Amino acid sequence: MTITLRRGGRELARALVGPLDAWTEQAPLTANLHSGDVGWHLRLADPGLDDAFLLWERDGEPVAVGLAEDVVLRTAVAPAHDRSAELAEALAGVMVEFEYVDALGGSAVRRLLLERGWSVDPDPWVLLYRELGPDDARRTDPDTRPVEGEADVAARTAVQRSAFAPGSTFQPELWHRMAEGPTYDRRFDQVTWTPEGEAAAAATGWFAGVGRCAILEPVGTHAAHRRSGYGRRVNLAVMAALARAGASAVRVQTPAANTGAVKAYESCGLRHVDWTTALMRPGESG
Repeated sequence: MTITLRRGGRELARALVGPLDAWTEQAPLTANLHSGDVGWHLRLADPGLDDAFLLWERDGEPVAVGLAEDVVLRTAVAPAHDRSAELAEALAGVMVEFEYVDALGGSAVRRLLLERGWSVDPDPWVLLYRELGPDDARRTDPDTRPVEGEADVAARTAVQRSAFAPGSTFQPELWHRMAEGPTYDRRFDQVTWTPEGEAAAAATGWFAGVGRCAILEPVGTHAAHRRSGYGRRVNLAVMAALARAGASAVRVQTPAANTGAVKAYESCGLRHVDWTTALMRPGESG
């Protein structure tokens, strides 16, 4: 059997969605790359997507997927193949191009990289998870609604820029590119408004199919409305929409050092289920 690699941009991204969603169903409690991560990345212009997506296939069957973000490679491996030495060698051959890579604990490729001198990033991330059910589906918030129309797009992106200032570049044109992607659904992209009609918080959920685990990415509260409960409200509203669509659960990852974000997610009922750590290429320092 032969393992081959395909690497490309926006068009290849569409081929990754099916495998990622299927693997999410099989292993919902992992930090594997999610189809929603692909959807969020599609906000970038095409020059920023050149060779960003990777698909490893064994005799035409998808066995691993990668998302390259500058010096970082995020991955997902088919659960049936995560102990494959052959696949681990194929992945490792590409991973040497990056300074940091995600490789799940217990997987063959993580063991291989550690044997070859890679080290564990000293800054862990927290994986939080919550099952969704009928009570979540019944939840409503009259001040939270999906993004509809250009005014809402402007408000939603403005919340994001304020929440992640000064680093966020999320302008309406990026939102439109994201919204054209194969995994975006406006039902799960919502804004919570103040009584005065100001956009206070926003969150985007990514649906992987009925009975599968969704993710939240990104989530943010406008700087002018922090610590007023708006972030919790928008998270719960998006989770309610996901539950009504049939999502079995929702998960999110955030740096462990970001204790405010961890507490915010915990206030929405998500629980800390795992630590995740990237691996650093030999010679890199955390």
